[in-house]
Amino acid sequence: KEEEHLPIIDLNVSKAPQPNTIPEETLLQYDFYHPYMWQRKLSKEVVDRFRVGYDKIRQAITFPVYDEKHRLVMVTARSVNTKRFYIPENTEKPVYLLYDILERGITKVFVCESQINTLYLRSLGYDAIGLFGTGSKTQLQTLKRSGIRTFILCFDGDEAGRKGAKRFKNAMSDEVFITDLLLPSGKDVNDLSEQEFKSLLENS
Repeated sequence: KEEEHLPIIDLNVSKAPQPNTIPEETLLQYDFYHPYMWQRKLSKEVVDRFRVGYDKIRQAITFPVYDEKHRLVMVTARSVNTKRFYIPENTEKPVYLLYDILERGITKVFVCESQINTLYLRSLGYDAIGLFGTGSKTQLQTLKRSGIRTFILCFDGDEAGRKGAKRFKNAMSDEVFITDLLLPSGKDVNDLSEQEFKSLLENS
């Protein structure tokens, strides 16, 4: 597959992106697969559906990020060689994949910290969203007014994850149902096999 280059974008035309959004054409430069996607147990269907790509220059997997109104607001990346993450600075982080949940009218979701964990659960068939950590005040407010009735927390099995789960519960209305899966110490969702995750869910 020949390398594709970012096209020249004329921002003066009538279809120019709204403020704080970026053109969909930006994603064309990342239109590649990489073995790392499969190493992290992502399905091809999920990779294609959510336009996960690969940045050859930074040698990183790329993740388009849309706000709840389905507007492309940033592209994050994760190195395939190190644990380095690339997240635009001074940009308000939306809830990852929430737009898809809202468009389909889903009222029960699994909540993860990272995009990889979110996409892994999506690959297993679960409706998951991601917080880029344990959730900012803005993200929690967005979820509170989202209409989602049931949240299943899949935060990492560490102190930050436990504190994040407590803060999440305190921020939500008493009218929603919240389950905390309590992942094994030192583990995140992507560390678990499909059967291990199902067992954790069944025993929660």
